[in-house]
Amino acid sequence: MEAKNIEWIGGQHEFVLNIGQLRALQKNCNAGPEVILLRITTGTWFIDDLIETIRQGLIGAGMPNKEAGPMVLHLFEMHGVLEFKPVAIEILTNALVGEDDDPVGEQAGVRQQENSGSSPSFTNEEPQ
Repeated sequence: MEAKNIEWIGGQHEFVLNIGQLRALQKNCNAGPEVILLRITTGTWFIDDLIETIRQGLIGAGMPNKEAGPMVLHLFEMHGVLEFKPVAIEILTNALVGEDDDPVGEQAGVRQQENSGSSPSFTNEEPQ
């Protein structure tokens, strides 16, 4: 999966949760990624749901753990915790669903041009 560039309270960074980061997130939060996303979106989250999602997302995109961990903790100490919910939701959603570059469903059909000739339209009526 490709990293996603996200603007958040910590600036502009790339985030991605690959299998290794998803496993670490599960272990550190004692829940699977979809449960963590559900907890965050329903307001039943734990602080580590937010911290670990963001930290693991930074690590997955290439930031060393010894930089990501202290940076995330410092930001959490400096700002209101609720400010981190949107980025955590975006990171998890990207990992679980992916990008919107391939819309679900069938594409709209091509519109046919209306008949512009002077001939009458064909009908299945029998001659009288």
